[in-house]
Amino acid sequence: MEEQNKRKESVYREIGNIDELRLYRGEKILATAKDLSGKNLDPRISPYLGIDLFYTYYFPIPSTDERSPEDDEEEAFRRTVISTLLKTESVWKTKIYTSADSVTSIVAAASFIEKLNKLLPPNQGSDKGKEGSSQNESDNEGNNSQELQNAIQKASESAMKDAEMAKEVKMLAEKMGAGKGSIFSLEGSAEEILKLARETDVARILEKIEGLKMITNAKTKNTINYSKGWISGIEIGGDIERVHYSQLAFPSLLFYAEFANDRLLLYEKNLPSNKGPIYVLLDKSGSMVGSKIDWARAVAVALFKKAMDEGRNFFVRFFDSVPYQPMNVKSNAKASDILNVLSYLARIKAGGGTDITRAISSAVDDMDKTKTSSKDKPSDIVLITDGEDRLSPEIINKLLKKSNSRLHSVMIQGHNAFLHQISYRYLSVKKLEQKEALEVADFS
Repeated sequence: MEEQNKRKESVYREIGNIDELRLYRGEKILATAKDLSGKNLDPRISPYLGIDLFYTYYFPIPSTDERSPEDDEEEAFRRTVISTLLKTESVWKTKIYTSADSVTSIVAAASFIEKLNKLLPPNQGSDKGKEGSSQNESDNEGNNSQELQNAIQKASESAMKDAEMAKEVKMLAEKMGAGKGSIFSLEGSAEEILKLARETDVARILEKIEGLKMITNAKTKNTINYSKGWISGIEIGGDIERVHYSQLAFPSLLFYAEFANDRLLLYEKNLPSNKGPIYVLLDKSGSMVGSKIDWARAVAVALFKKAMDEGRNFFVRFFDSVPYQPMNVKSNAKASDILNVLSYLARIKAGGGTDITRAISSAVDDMDKTKTSSKDKPSDIVLITDGEDRLSPEIINKLLKKSNSRLHSVMIQGHNAFLHQISYRYLSVKKLEQKEALEVADFS
């Protein structure tokens, strides 16, 4: 009972007392900031500040409680930070990405705290109480110093950049159908989302796939997504061909807004599936550096989406003169799986030679080990390369037959007569454009 009486209040009147659930979220925000910064946080930064920052970003127009704290240094500091933050231009720009979005609000709050912790001026209130009210006035002047205001301004700008990229990562995860059941699964991945948001390679992947139409909602393992299939339910997305009749009652402005954000109510349509995994082999040899490997990574994300839509397992493996550790995602992907795929794709750098036969052999072995390939479940191996490599059509044909696989060869600004001879589908990519990326992913 005594502990409950000590419960602190938020600076926002809509929140009032900060209960245990909100306090837990504040502690998670601080833990994320601490992990990212790699050092202890300033004692003035409390979980209560984490909560107030969360609602600063979460509420479209936050309204602070103007009451004055009674001899509470932590609350006085918290109110100073929030009031100063609300006067910055960047916090209002950040709300484009964080308003009513708990995941990106957590990311923005953690990012702000991490940056603020690095820039905070020394605490001038450590001798509080020794000189009476004059010392209290000195404390307030210290808290509102120009140095503190500059720290808050820079932290706000840092949070804005992180929130923008985090929003894109989160939206991609949602469009892939991951985390469909619960928003808390993505909230728990806030730290990973923030780390991905800061990855330059992830930003380039997102830029490449920006124009690719990715319909939301992963299907069950026994069906494939097909716009002219049987109606099996209702889902959210942006496919105008499957729009539910109820959406036509919307005012035109609201309809177009929901369409632009892939939030229309759609008929879910599918057909039975009887397919094995999609296995993507990505060439990371030295000649693939730059736009080639960025384009290939974006295609891999599109193929991951295709696999999830069709209820198929997904493999991706980089190779040069040797095959690297693969990544395998089951057809019932979780919220964190797309984040893991992005992380895997981003951390590999181009370099090395090319050995296509060895890469295909490794793919066949992987599918055999996981028992995902059988006579009645044909698999698809998508090979993305720019390399000239002498290989044996007889050996590769034997491997493909063994795994009941079709080979889709994607040659980036190059040609390979051997691959042309043995491939089920052979594509020559010239311009690395979105149209070509969609062509790679569009097969049945």
